[in-house]
Amino acid sequence: MKQKATYLLRACGFLLLLAVAMAALSLLFAPKNNRQDFGMGEMKANAILTEPAHTIDVLALGDSECATAIAPMVFWREQGITAYNCGTAGQKLYDTVHYLKQALETQSPSVVILETNTIFQECTLSDTLFAKLEDFIPLLRWHDRWKSLRSEDLGPVEYTWRDEAKGHMFYLDVNPACPGDYMKPRQDVRQAAKWTLQCLKEILALCQEHEARLLLVSTPSAVNWNYTNHNGIQALADEFGLVYLDLNLLQDEVPIDWTTDTKDGGDHMNAWGAEKVSAYLARYLAKQCGIADHRGEEGYAQWDEALRLYDKAWEETP
Repeated sequence: MKQKATYLLRACGFLLLLAVAMAALSLLFAPKNNRQDFGMGEMKANAILTEPAHTIDVLALGDSECATAIAPMVFWREQGITAYNCGTAGQKLYDTVHYLKQALETQSPSVVILETNTIFQECTLSDTLFAKLEDFIPLLRWHDRWKSLRSEDLGPVEYTWRDEAKGHMFYLDVNPACPGDYMKPRQDVRQAAKWTLQCLKEILALCQEHEARLLLVSTPSAVNWNYTNHNGIQALADEFGLVYLDLNLLQDEVPIDWTTDTKDGGDHMNAWGAEKVSAYLARYLAKQCGIADHRGEEGYAQWDEALRLYDKAWEETP
């Protein structure tokens, strides 16, 4: 009996030392800056870390459909709404959970927009569990950084890189599409994967905990979207009591011209398409969600400068 107790104490001691070591290495390996040369990936999405605390009213999340179609500078220009786009290419819903948690550490958005294409991205149990493990043990996410550690990694965390586009991927490319009747009504319903639904429930719980309204939005995409997808998201919206805006069905309100407003044959919006999508969403949020206009308020001058740079980018139009 005494020998078993000794083994148990040794095992507990080993696990404690292992936990301390992993915590210390996690602190060492985690990027101390949000720049790529410090090991930070997805710089545009992670640049929300440099935004002043509790200044973002609308947070957009999703895959590349979100990243290209939602332009926070249009929200600011049209309605004085502060928005940030944490969309990333190929974002899975467990990634969305990570970005949402990260943002909620310093921001308190009134509305969280979830672009719905990510709900149909493949999301397996093993991937979901590993993503949760990475949040619990950050060393797993940053383990490769041992190759590029520098003296600055021994110092304090100081995020310095700010994205003036507020996460939006701005494209002036024009590659027309011939969408046909891609939103022809159908009765069949696309089902989301089981583990995707678990992530969606977690996102909803986080929004409720932080008193943020979750809004489901399908941005225009003649390649990725159809009525079967629409039915699937509408069923989820009904199940969870969420508002769902399918902009693919709002041609009058969001008049996408498929000859000019897509960068890659109907898959993603370019800057012209993003202008139309974002102007509509800004009007909707101001009217239906009562989000305040911050233009002219003290502490928001950086948004005017960001808008100036956004407008300047249009000068590169071919």
